[in-house]
Order: sequence, then C-alpha cells, then structure tokens
Amino acid sequence: MTQKDNAPAANDPASTQTNSTAQNSEGYPEAETIAGWVVAALEDLKGIDIRVLDVRGLCNFADFMVFSSGTSDRHLKSQANSVVEQLKAHGVRPMGVEGDDVPNTEWVLVDAIDVLVHIMLPETRDHYQLEKLWSAQSSQASNKAVTAADAPAAYATAIDKIRGSSRPK
Repeated sequence: MTQKDNAPAANDPASTQTNSTAQNSEGYPEAETIAGWVVAALEDLKGIDIRVLDVRGLCNFADFMVFSSGTSDRHLKSQANSVVEQLKAHGVRPMGVEGDDVPNTEWVLVDAIDVLVHIMLPETRDHYQLEKLWSAQSSQASNKAVTAADAPAAYATAIDKIRGSSRPK
C-alpha cells in the first residue's frame, strides 16, 4: 500500500494513518482512531449512511457510536466481520459482537470498548432512531436537562432486540 492510499480523507477527522496511531496513557489506541478504523471497514463493504456520533460526556460506556445500514442480514454480518477484522489487524480485540449469530438478524452490535458500532437494516434503524435519541441528548446535555438515567431503558430494549429475546413486561 502506498503512503497516498494510507492517508486519511481530508474531510474525515476520525481517520488516522496506521503508522501514527494516537494512543492513550495505557498504550491503547484513542477512541477517535478506533472510530476511524471502524468507518474505513464499513466503507470497504459499502455500508449505507455511515454516521459517527460523539457521545463523550453523555454516557460512561462509550466515546463514539458508529451507525451503518445494510441491505440484508448477510450484509450486516459481513460489515460486522469486516469491523472485527480491521480492529484485530490493529491489535484491538472487540469486547463482543451481538446479533451476528441470529438467523435473519436486523441488527448487529460490535462493542469496540470506547466505540459502539450499530449495523442495522434501514427499517430497524428508522424504528429505534438511536441517532436521534443520542443527538437529542447531546443538545439537551449542553442545557443540563438530561439525566444519566434517560438512556438505559432504550439501550436495554435495543440489546434485547439484538439478542432476539423478549422480556416479560
């Protein structure tokens, strides 16, 4: 690969060059770097409507959420596999992948520790509107109108959907 091929996109602040990886004090890559690798992996497999949300300060379990859509359950699983392989190639082992072993899945979640990757069918993405939820919290957080308790119920529902379970109500 040439240096030009490895250069970050001019309009993508999350992209970084592989040979200049930013690391935190423990030697682990910074969340921005991981998000850039995730976006690159999703773009390689033609992820649809890829979005990155900065959720630092809104929650304590992630710095970024990356969203992508796919055309079929196979496309979703392929994107998730690409993300995992890209991260492993950079020495990052994801905490887990949910939904990739479910037949006819509508949603796959890759937990890359500081970056959560949501890969969904467009209908599922439209139904849950997580981007809208977290964007609304972002704008409200600046007004101190959101409590930390606002997101867990929606997140728990989303995890249940990924796992294909149905809790009694």
